[in-house]
Order: sequence, then C-alpha cells, then structure tokens
Amino acid sequence: MTLTSDLQALLQPAAADQAGPTQILRPATTAPKGWEAGVKYEPNGAMIITAPAGEQPPQDEPGWRHHVEDLGLTVPDGFRVRLVEAKHDPAAWHRDNQGDDAVTRAVWRCRYSVEPSTPTWASAGDIDALIRDAMRRRRTPRPAVDTTDRALVVVYADAQAGKVGRDGGTPELIARVADRFDRLDDHIRDLKAVGRGPTAAYWLDAGDCIEGQENTAQQAFTNDLTMTEMVRVHRRLTFEGLDRLVGRFGRVVAATCGSNHGRVRRGKEAIGPPVDDWGIEVLSQVADAYARNADAYGHVSFVIPERWRDTVSLDVAGTTVGLAHGHQYARPDKAGDWWRGQTFGRQPVADASILITGHFHHWRTQQLGQGRLHIQAPTLDNGSDWFTVRSGEVSTAGLMVFSVGPTGWDDLRLL
Repeated sequence: MTLTSDLQALLQPAAADQAGPTQILRPATTAPKGWEAGVKYEPNGAMIITAPAGEQPPQDEPGWRHHVEDLGLTVPDGFRVRLVEAKHDPAAWHRDNQGDDAVTRAVWRCRYSVEPSTPTWASAGDIDALIRDAMRRRRTPRPAVDTTDRALVVVYADAQAGKVGRDGGTPELIARVADRFDRLDDHIRDLKAVGRGPTAAYWLDAGDCIEGQENTAQQAFTNDLTMTEMVRVHRRLTFEGLDRLVGRFGRVVAATCGSNHGRVRRGKEAIGPPVDDWGIEVLSQVADAYARNADAYGHVSFVIPERWRDTVSLDVAGTTVGLAHGHQYARPDKAGDWWRGQTFGRQPVADASILITGHFHHWRTQQLGQGRLHIQAPTLDNGSDWFTVRSGEVSTAGLMVFSVGPTGWDDLRLL
C-alpha cells in the first residue's frame, strides 16, 4: 500500500465493528493544548503523529515503529519512524475505558515523525551534481546600490591629547591622527570605486578627547600640555577631521558623548551635570564656528547629550546607532549587561541596533540579542602603558570606519 492510500484510509470513517485509527487515536485522557492525539500531514509526504498518552516510549527506532503501527498506521517502505518529542506528565487525568471514572496517573505523551529514510537527493552522484551545479551557476548581476541611503560612519575615540606614553607625546599624536585622516580619504575613494560610495557622513567622537589633569596623580608629571592646550589641540583636530567630510558629502552629522577623561573635575570628583565635559564643549565650539558660515557649512548638524545624560543615539540611514564612551561599566565584557539595563531604563541608547563605545582602548565586536551589534572602537592615543604592564596586552591605534545602508552595516575597517 502506498503512503497516499494509507493517509486516505486514515481520513475514512471506520466501520462500527472495527477499531480503526480514528478510534485508536481517541484520547483516554484530557490532553493539554497541542498534545491532542492525531495525525498531521506534511507537504513532503511525512506524517507527524501525536500518540495518545501512555507508557514510557521505547528507546530505539524499531520500538517507535512498533508503537506507531500499534496505532493502526502503516509505515511505507523507505520511510523511518523518529521520536520527535516525549513529555512526562506525572499527574494526568485518565480513563481506562469510555464511561469509567477518571483517575490520576502518570503518563507519557509522545510525538513521532514518519519520514523518508534519506532525502531524495542524498546519493554520491546527487551530491556531486548539487555542488557542480551550484558552483557553475550563472552569477546574478549585482544590483545597483542606492547611495542616497548609505552613510559613512567615522569613529574618533580616546585620542587623550596631552598624554605621553610609549608611542610619544603630542607631536606623535598629531602625526598619527593626520596619517589616519589620509587613510580616511583613501577609504572614501575605495568605496566609490566599488560602487558603495555614500553621500552622507557621521563623525562620532566616542570621548576621552583629552588626557585631563585630575584623573590620576601621574598626569601632573607625564602630560606635555596644559589643560587649555589639550582642549585647543582637540578642537583643531576635530576641525581637520570634519573638513575631510564636509567637502565630500551633502550631509554631515557630528556627535559626541560624555567620558571620564573629558569630564570637568575638582580633584578626582566630577562636578556639574554629565554634559559638563570638555569633549562636549569642544563640539559646541565647532558648531558655533560652522554656524557663522551657513553657505559653506549649512549641511552640517551636531548632536550632543541632553543635560542629564551622557549618551546619544542617531538615525543613520534608517539604522539607530547609539554612542557611549564605555566608562559606565567596569569591564569590556559587561557592555551587553549595561546595554540591556539601558533598555529597561529607556535611556538614549535603548533602541539602538548598533552601539559604539570606546574607553577600553582596543577593538572588539560582539553580536547581542537578535540583530544587535556592539562595536568597541580602538584608541588613537599614545599607548596605555599601565594596562600593558598589568596584562601584557598592547592595543593597536586606529580610526574605525564602517558604512550603514538599507540592508544594515558593512565595510567595517580599522584605518
């Protein structure tokens, strides 16, 4: 008998004096929702069988086959029986016979699949043909990219102007940043050459733009700039970076966030609200300067945190991108926990699909939840010698860039 005729037979009413499949599958217990006894027919010819509650199921395929056949079903040649799910119910209502009083009894609820023993294509020759045909297929032409919906994101993080370390001081920092800006020019040309040239750009400053004087005692002996000089260097580097973008893109957005080295302090204690931050102040100064020449800079906008916040989020080509420094949590592997907490607290980065952070001076990416991405930016500073002494790890300086388009992010590079 063929599988089709078997299934048709199951659908026919049984004779009054014959215990057909419909009668056999009639449950003697009150089954929970989803566990009602019956047969479900799959498009590929397989059957999903939910058996009436009974004893513990067998442990192997012959036993499962015997159990299914005891229900009045025929397993066709070339098909196997597989136990899909087994659930123990220690206190089910049960009737041994119709009309009997219900009693409480432990039962097992089982679900089986009667399916082809092997896929129809699963032979050596078929596998060879699958691979051959897939590799020799005619490539689908790449669709034209709609560049109006693509944006370049440039992440400038942890320059810490004024800091002296293994990689030098202020002259070395400025030379390093200038070199990365040149690489940024090359990257923009590369994107255009491969047909993914964006028309909008986002400058995201992830904080710690200056070293500061009050974070640690050694700063008084190792820094090579005064406080005002640090701010001046950062301001001029920001102008230079933004100028690389404003002449090339029809829309430019610059944003920053609060940070620990940038925070205005008295001693080691922060004073004022979270926006009392030198990085936020510098971006405000740049915004004031651009506002004086709307003809040249009217396409540039600026985003800073609200007064009592130190994070921001932006709509970047249809994707919500959050920006935080990263000093809010103690270790880099705690970023996910902190981000989840921000969601519960309805903070600015709560709805972000991509979270950008700095602070920990090395590059790292991590996928979280469903479709969320945390990207920790590398540093631009002169080296974190205290961390190297403690851990032996040495971070590589760089400017991080990536693109965002209609299908998400791509072209992530460290320059």
